[in-house]
Amino acid sequence: MAQHTFATALPTRLAALAALGLLITACGNEPAEVNAPAPQSDETTSPSDPAETSSGEPSEAPSSGEAGDAEVRLTIERSLSGDEALTPAEGYEEGVWTLTCAPVGGDHPAPEEACAQIEEVGVDPFVLDTSDMTCTMQVGGPEVAHVTGHIGETTIDTEFNKRNGCEIERFETVEKVLNP
Repeated sequence: MAQHTFATALPTRLAALAALGLLITACGNEPAEVNAPAPQSDETTSPSDPAETSSGEPSEAPSSGEAGDAEVRLTIERSLSGDEALTPAEGYEEGVWTLTCAPVGGDHPAPEEACAQIEEVGVDPFVLDTSDMTCTMQVGGPEVAHVTGHIGETTIDTEFNKRNGCEIERFETVEKVLNP
């Protein structure tokens, strides 16, 4: 009959307590980038953003119903990765758009469709971190879109690209926002 002593049981119990402590600590926490404030920049804002002055400080608040009160306010900077061997999707060109929803506005070429897609898919594609996901090793194209702003109370600062299967799917989930 094996004897169970305090010396042999202690490491097992400590390991179990440590694992439980990690589980409790991690349970219910959201990723830090979901609610992180948008990075501040010393760059001047584009004239297409009437809610801010060139110093980056908010200007006078627009009256209710104007774009400053929008539920969604995004800046979409579209570029190409520089890989000459890849062909971008039809209609994809480099440039910067603004998009607001509720009320719909900005210089996005199809704001109603983009806002409807954001309403349908929510904030998830904009905060999804695929870095720890197992993804197919495929390249879908040179398209890159850096999206900043907010959707509701969630600050958005993310990049969409087509560098692997997960990112291709994420890009396609908000295709009407990125390439209408």
